[in-house]
Amino acid sequence: KRELKEERKKMKSISLLVILGCVALATANNDWKLLDDPVVDNYAFSFKIGLKPQNLETMDNLFWEISNPKSPFYGNFLTNDQIADLISLPQEDIEKVMTYLQTDAGKACDVHARSSLHREYILVDTCAAQAQIIFPNLNLAVYEKANGHKVLRSTIEMDMGHNMNLLGLPHQLHQFVDTIQDVTDFPLTASRNYNPGQSPYAPSAELLSIADIVKYFEVDYSVLDKTAINADDGQVRIGVIELGNLGFNAKQLAEFQKKYDIPIDPVRRVFGSEEVLDDEPSADVQFLTGVGQTMQVWDFVFSDGNFVFTPVVDKIMSTPGAPKVYSLSYAAPENYLGESSVNASNVAFMKFGLAGYTFVASAGDVGPVLDYKNCSLFNAEYPASSPYITSVGGTSLNKDTGVEQAWIHGSGGFSTINKRPAFQDKHVEAYLKKHEGLPDNTNGQKYNTANRAYPDVSAFAAHSLINDNGYEDVEGTSLSSPEFVALLAMVNTYRYQNGLGALGPINQALYSMEGGIGHDVTHGMSYATSRIGCSGQYLPGFKAVEGWDAVTGLGSPKFNTLIAGLGHLTNGSGKIQPKEVAQEKEPEFLPLN
Repeated sequence: KRELKEERKKMKSISLLVILGCVALATANNDWKLLDDPVVDNYAFSFKIGLKPQNLETMDNLFWEISNPKSPFYGNFLTNDQIADLISLPQEDIEKVMTYLQTDAGKACDVHARSSLHREYILVDTCAAQAQIIFPNLNLAVYEKANGHKVLRSTIEMDMGHNMNLLGLPHQLHQFVDTIQDVTDFPLTASRNYNPGQSPYAPSAELLSIADIVKYFEVDYSVLDKTAINADDGQVRIGVIELGNLGFNAKQLAEFQKKYDIPIDPVRRVFGSEEVLDDEPSADVQFLTGVGQTMQVWDFVFSDGNFVFTPVVDKIMSTPGAPKVYSLSYAAPENYLGESSVNASNVAFMKFGLAGYTFVASAGDVGPVLDYKNCSLFNAEYPASSPYITSVGGTSLNKDTGVEQAWIHGSGGFSTINKRPAFQDKHVEAYLKKHEGLPDNTNGQKYNTANRAYPDVSAFAAHSLINDNGYEDVEGTSLSSPEFVALLAMVNTYRYQNGLGALGPINQALYSMEGGIGHDVTHGMSYATSRIGCSGQYLPGFKAVEGWDAVTGLGSPKFNTLIAGLGHLTNGSGKIQPKEVAQEKEPEFLPLN
């Protein structure tokens, strides 16, 4: 430890969870300035029409069946075609919307439109003048971000899920359209706009190298077969998702791997363009390869968007050989995003799980995040609060006692939108009964314990070393999510070499593991703060206790415990019969440019 401390370039604690800000209202978005620039008719303009998803209750039921180890349908995942047949409108209804889009095509310019992977979205490329014909009340204007990036957006102030009338979409199409995206909502901001530093309540914590973390998780690489590791199959790969066109530093990664004797295997950049090298994705890939060792990592980089994850999961689900488990280190408060964005992303995560993928997200770095509209209330971080993904909280190692403790900035608590899934009930109710000193919740107004509780698990998030032009001491659940995902990928590899399929959604399996997932963290607590308003406030959050708690979840993992609990689960013998949909010939849509 002394050697590591001496060679650190500086003791800098930074939050590595990248915070995404997305606001649907033009006047409320301080990131974008309305310009006086004229809107030229042939300016390119692209948008998405979200069609009303079908059979959501059926999909929800199927999701919980295929991810429940006790169900006869466990592990019987669906194909893309089966998912499309479940979620999409009848083809004749899709054609009605397509016909409207094309009715006046060419009057100003062409309209290029096509259906998304599962036919629940129509993706449209056209020009500003033609968009004004499609949406008579559109009123496009030019907005500019501080970095000089410009976008066209409507000056109408509204949520993307409730804008059909105001935009002038014909009433007869309202029954088919759920959302209109990239018209009134602005691209998210991928920025580290919160730096917790050290709160006045933070206990001392030990500095950890990746070698220390691997040792603490008791990782046994010998149980993995080299042939399986090198197989050309997504089940033996690790996936990482980056947003905002942020990329990792390959040179720093190679230096990190060399320092800790990690077999050097370059991370494969699968999709997207990296406009900025950033320490967030660098930390992701260093910790994924640091814990995952010889596992191959595929990097998916996406541009700014409106924080609806459908394009993300659709791209992955249409990529041959894509990994089956993914880490994401981005979040935003639920009420900052809005219910429309949250619900649309929940459907995307549902699809992802039904196809056999595992989505894992960092829980957040602001404790039980304070509601920026009312600093006395708790909010929740999304997508960590989605019931369809696994969220990873943070821990640290107490410097004085050597005991693992809750990371004081680790987010956790209860969703303000998503209902609590049934498998959490006994764990959460036990926590609420045994937890002395719960944050004041008069009349249930501060937080809603009937909603989705998070995080699900935790891993080390404080005082860990990454290479960022020198070794720095960093903090953030952006470290804990890659750690846990690397372990899951190794469990998937173990299953592969034993003839078993990928895990898919894992929460029900995790919560059903007798004896826990490894380390039950029972020390420490979180403090609530916020990066949006509520400056300088630290309110008491949740305590770590025996069993599940709202700061460390089920605790941190031991590798062999995960192998024992997840590595031998077998598929159920039941036969899933998704909703039968008449297969009709799809129209030939014009391709996107």
